[in-house]
Amino acid sequence: MKTIQVNNITLQYNESIEDIERINKIIELNPMLFSGYKEKTISLVPMNSSTNGNIVYVDNFDRFFDDLLKRTLDDNNIALSLTDSVLLPALYMNLLAKQSTEENEKFIMLDDSVSEDVMWFLTACKYFDYKTQFHELAHFLKYRNDSEKIFAWLGQTQRFKTYNYLLGVAAKYLQKYDTSFFNKMDEIIFAMRLENMKFAIHSGKIDHALEAISFEEFETIFWGFLHHIKAPQPWQDIYVDIRDNKKVIWEESKDGSNHSQVFVDTDGVKKIKVTTDGTIKFFVSFVHEFIHYVNWKNNDLAISLSEFPSIYYEKVAAAYLVGLGFEENIIQNIVQDRAEGNFLIYSFLVGLLEDIYHYSKMGPITREEKTQPYETTKKIIGDLNTELENLDMVDKLSLVNLDFLTKLNADFGVLADKECDMRILQFAKEGLSVLDGYQYLVGNFLANSVLEKEDDDIIADKMNYLTDHLGDFTIESASEYLGIENTFDTTSVSKVKK
Repeated sequence: MKTIQVNNITLQYNESIEDIERINKIIELNPMLFSGYKEKTISLVPMNSSTNGNIVYVDNFDRFFDDLLKRTLDDNNIALSLTDSVLLPALYMNLLAKQSTEENEKFIMLDDSVSEDVMWFLTACKYFDYKTQFHELAHFLKYRNDSEKIFAWLGQTQRFKTYNYLLGVAAKYLQKYDTSFFNKMDEIIFAMRLENMKFAIHSGKIDHALEAISFEEFETIFWGFLHHIKAPQPWQDIYVDIRDNKKVIWEESKDGSNHSQVFVDTDGVKKIKVTTDGTIKFFVSFVHEFIHYVNWKNNDLAISLSEFPSIYYEKVAAAYLVGLGFEENIIQNIVQDRAEGNFLIYSFLVGLLEDIYHYSKMGPITREEKTQPYETTKKIIGDLNTELENLDMVDKLSLVNLDFLTKLNADFGVLADKECDMRILQFAKEGLSVLDGYQYLVGNFLANSVLEKEDDDIIADKMNYLTDHLGDFTIESASEYLGIENTFDTTSVSKVKK
């Protein structure tokens, strides 16, 4: 007699059992079905009689499997689960995440409490009519030969139900935790679209050599900046504290990116990390992070306002450097670099926020609605090319070559499906932090509106107060307090500067 262990079950057999590997694999693939036999022995070598309750004798394994499956399907809890309206969307999201997971990658919204065999069991029970296709269901659960086909079916039928479920979760989150942003979402989305177009058109810049500055020069400039903005005494004390107690970490960028941030270090101390190349460029980064450090104490901070003070003061810092005599086009390039970083963060969010807004106002979004923008773009391009045919050759040569756009023969439905899958994976990987980024746009618009105010002294005092009490403000109350209520009106959007 021989034994092997599978899923905490002892499988007993002898040489007469020729398909032991097949049976072993079936048990391995279906731990839920065999959960009642853990710590027991399934013997494939029947005996006439036995008094050992820990041994189950099986003379026909396939019939034994079918009986197990029938008993499971008769379970009331299983039957109830199969009628749940969100079952298939949840299964799709989890299976999609599992299939796309890289090694050691954590998917936040992946329900690790549900095992893969349970997910496939429930999916197969919905794919097959288990009352009329019992044998097909049993065959799949034994071997999972058609898992790709069934997963494709799940994607085709549940993709948009899953996406809409996630949009609903995101909409409820914004409505509860950032009501101000939620109420202004349509205006802000419009501003985002305009900002994206403007940045695409005017994003070019000329590189200039940046001046290297010593730490002593940096500190002199920073103290002058604090005086310039009428920084409260506690802010000045904060700077002395972080300087003297080594709470600022200066690090060189190894990949060319800016990794500056305020963070809690492994020793439990709040610190500032600033990416520096030894030039005046890092001054603006430090100002941005220093303001984050100052308003760190604010609890229950509205996400939409979290970047506003830092973006405002970094713009003030750039203007201050120009006033000190630093070359203006160099400083503008620094500002442009930071604007590009912000753009890359929030430009990707436009489509997602539009879908959340659509869901919150008009209900679930359909595949046809997601393909409409592609259809509209194709029509616009077609109309444009028709007009171009009437231009002479000189005029045509002066235009951007749009030939590749005339060959737009893609299946727009497939494009919409891919976008939907990508968004679902984003949610799975990042949870609701997938929304992170819109605060940069809000902060940029509010900061530019404040900078247009003429009364610098009053504004300086108000911005200092707002920064210290940021957790007490919303977009509306901050706008009213600063006298910039029309920031997101369509008539004022055109005023936004880089």
